[in-house]
Amino acid sequence: MIQRVLMLMLWVCCLSFAQEEKNEMGLLLGAEFIPEATTSSSQKLSFGRSIAYSVDYARRLSSGNTALFLEFPFAAAPSHKVESAQLNAITSLATLFVTPSLRARFVSHAPASPWLSGGFGYGLYEGSSVLQNGLANTEIRRNVATAQFGGGIDVRTRLKLLFPIGLRGEVRDFYTLETPSFGVPAQRTLQHNVVVSGGFVVHF
Repeated sequence: MIQRVLMLMLWVCCLSFAQEEKNEMGLLLGAEFIPEATTSSSQKLSFGRSIAYSVDYARRLSSGNTALFLEFPFAAAPSHKVESAQLNAITSLATLFVTPSLRARFVSHAPASPWLSGGFGYGLYEGSSVLQNGLANTEIRRNVATAQFGGGIDVRTRLKLLFPIGLRGEVRDFYTLETPSFGVPAQRTLQHNVVVSGGFVVHF
């Protein structure tokens, strides 16, 4: 009897927790774009686009027509090809970003809700182990401070597998505040990393 009561209480708690839907987990796939850079010797550095994997956990802080979330966006792009006439440049670049942020979602109860996000966190650049001239890269990784700002739209659906599942499209710019390591010094000291992605959002 006690076991049945405990199971019933657990079921009610889980049901009420699921109904509140205060948490979100976004699973997205897209591409990252890095604008062309110029080295200190005026040579161009071109970056191919890379597939980008994004995960975003968010906790709702307030409800209503405009809802506020604390979110933790994560994005990784492992395969940017780098081309340059400067032979001591890297041949490839990978990026990773984790930026705690605040997100404001508008018209929250509508079928489609736009949102804006901004925050600050951590970034990692990882260049190729060998430079274009065949020499070893002495600075493969660079840790950088990163600002994140972006926007997107969430779409409600009737999909449900244990929890409600929605759709999301988004664009985020992970703006690093220190000079990345490209094997050669770059003229600019700041770097845009634009991630365009779409996928699913689980509400629980």
